[in-house]
Amino acid sequence: MKKTIAVLCLLGGLTACEVLEQIPEANFTPTNFYRNADDAKAAVSVVYDPLNSGNMYGQIMWILQDQATDDAEWGNGRSTANQPKNDLDRYTFTPATSTFQSLWGTVYQAINRANTVIARVPGIPMDEALKIRYVAEAKFLRGFYYFTLVRLFGGVPVQLNETTSLGNLTVPRASVEDVYQQVIGDFTEAEAVLPVSYPGIDRGRATKGAANAFLAKVYLTRQEWAKASAKAKEVMDLGGYDLWTNFHEAFLLANKNGKEAVFEVQALGGGVGEGSFMQGYMRPNFDRVNGVAGFGDDPATENLYRTYAPSDKRRDVTIRLYSATTTPAAPASVVFPGYVYKYLDPTATGNGDGSNNYPIIRYADVLLMYAEALNEQAAGNADAYAAVNRLRKRAGLPDLAGLTQDQFRDAILLERRLELAFEGHRWYDLARTKRLIGAVKAQNPGIDVQERHYLFPIPQTERDVNPALEQNPGY
Repeated sequence: MKKTIAVLCLLGGLTACEVLEQIPEANFTPTNFYRNADDAKAAVSVVYDPLNSGNMYGQIMWILQDQATDDAEWGNGRSTANQPKNDLDRYTFTPATSTFQSLWGTVYQAINRANTVIARVPGIPMDEALKIRYVAEAKFLRGFYYFTLVRLFGGVPVQLNETTSLGNLTVPRASVEDVYQQVIGDFTEAEAVLPVSYPGIDRGRATKGAANAFLAKVYLTRQEWAKASAKAKEVMDLGGYDLWTNFHEAFLLANKNGKEAVFEVQALGGGVGEGSFMQGYMRPNFDRVNGVAGFGDDPATENLYRTYAPSDKRRDVTIRLYSATTTPAAPASVVFPGYVYKYLDPTATGNGDGSNNYPIIRYADVLLMYAEALNEQAAGNADAYAAVNRLRKRAGLPDLAGLTQDQFRDAILLERRLELAFEGHRWYDLARTKRLIGAVKAQNPGIDVQERHYLFPIPQTERDVNPALEQNPGY
């Protein structure tokens, strides 16, 4: 007798649970699972799955990327009982702060899943082209996960083989350079195989354009400007990507995986356990949707709000400014009641049940990377101006013109802040440009951010079980 087994919900198709009809098994093992194309698809699916977990883009990544910057801050009448959030907000965290362990463990679990696909899927008898694509997806994701780790923690252990036992797990940190070479290798191998697009339910899977874009971001981070601009241009030349006419259209549920989406974390509401938390967690607790209060994560700073020109069409799409007299009314004790407004799902019946995708890379980011990399090679590049001015025109702002190289550099970082706010770029941008300390102190001089904070600490729990892990300086 057959039994229906629900395999983890993923992407595109990854927006709904994959249901497979299988002969009952007492349990699944490597010897009885990796047998056919359905098994291969399920194995790749679980490599994507951690992206939407609470330990990654379900929450923790927002805390690291937004609340640890000048864009978001608790206080001034707003508070959270979550100590790790406060610690990240105020830079009082330590290696024992649970946020780091949660992220680290989840990312390495995902890497091990990718390693398993890379090792085992090639031996499955199935369509050869599909098999090669699945392995390329796993390499893309492994590259993405290691890129996440190296940017946040610096050098980390590099594991490229499937973990099959609890022996030999005392692995030292690789150098930052070695981690980056692995990231570049994975993305490069993936881009050579991945398709430009997918039909139907497979939309949302890793594509050639996504691999190109991540390589551009890797090279931008490493200040390899010519390579960064070349990879960004490859995305632009692929076709299929473009900006929506209006900024708010990039965040409409109807436009998920649309022309501006390069790579998004997939979400599906409707009570299937694969929904987005953004629409609920980022909404304040006095603003109820279908009777459900939010949590007010990533509370926007007045600093960010006032940085937008009043005529900038992006401001009111990005941040909703409540007051004590609006409906819903903000508590009078909240000095600046501004909250993230990009991610809305009025149909959601729970805080974790939105259908909003999380945009890891939008086409707007590609244009900004291209403009920045061109300017770093030489001032006054016409293509650099054209790229950034496309975004400014959409925002209702005048074109940039006649700037020095330094002025253009500052303008691009500002444009990235305003265009990509609450999309997980601000901390990385401040860290790679060495502006983190100045920006955070300008927002709140009382925050004791120091040079060591350009990297987060290696989780203490990991060092307890792996004495080969050296701690980052200053911790």
